[in-house]
Amino acid sequence: MSPLIRDRDVLTIAPIDSLPMGLGEIVAFASPETRRLVVHRVIARSGDRYLMRGDNSSAPDGVVPERAIIGRVVRVERGGRAIGFGLGPERTLVAVLSRTGSLDWLRRAVQVLRRAAARPNTR
Repeated sequence: MSPLIRDRDVLTIAPIDSLPMGLGEIVAFASPETRRLVVHRVIARSGDRYLMRGDNSSAPDGVVPERAIIGRVVRVERGGRAIGFGLGPERTLVAVLSRTGSLDWLRRAVQVLRRAAARPNTR
């Protein structure tokens, strides 16, 4: 889930209440294939089934039934400070960009710009 969630970040996961998970929410679930804990974003929903994808993943995880979802991420802390981007209203845009593959393109473009900015000016 990089860049939003990084190694050593502390996540607060709230139990699922009666409201269904919305587009863009980050949830913890047991992978139907591996039974391992995964924390990824909801990028589509059909009834009680959800399509999940990590922000840094090249492909979706597949469809996850609601019963496999453990809870929703409500807080991310890094170094004792809350990280809010990606959990608020912008989460829907991030989910749409992820579903269409545009998030990959945007991430690569930012990396190119960062590398260019880090190069010494040779003029």
